[in-house]
Amino acid sequence: MRHLNLVVRFLAAISILSFSMSDASAQDSARSGHVYDELARMDRQLFDAAFVDCDQAKFSSIFTDDAEFYHDRTGADYGESVRQLRSCPRDNGVKRSLVRGSLEVYPIRDFGAIQMGRHTFTREGEQGAEIARFIHLWSYSDGRWRLSRVMSFDHRPMTEQDKRAGSDVQQ
Repeated sequence: MRHLNLVVRFLAAISILSFSMSDASAQDSARSGHVYDELARMDRQLFDAAFVDCDQAKFSSIFTDDAEFYHDRTGADYGESVRQLRSCPRDNGVKRSLVRGSLEVYPIRDFGAIQMGRHTFTREGEQGAEIARFIHLWSYSDGRWRLSRVMSFDHRPMTEQDKRAGSDVQQ
């Protein structure tokens, strides 16, 4: 129950942040700057470790010890369970791609930053793709970014409307 309460409060904070950041200058700053660049790099490191290199040590090192992961299809995981690669998606032909222009970063003073975006998943030899949203809460300490909370949701088949809306992917 404690975790559910934290999730609800976190989602409420994200909603408030999203609505309060609606003017153009706020949107521009959410998609550029030093913190944005750092977390775009961390996004690549995280998903390269998980989907390309299948590097357990690298993957685990990106997360905080008390990491929490909430997934709309698989449920919640905590701590060491989050830090473990359960399989190597590459071996199953699965590829993850960030949707171009979807990444947003909102710094949190004296803590780190919130990173939000969309990504697609394809499987070699299969038609179509799946699209999903994510929210990452990053902490910054001792000169290092570490992922403390992950929310992965709205997993669904990618539609023609998604494609028309600019859901092209960056490699």
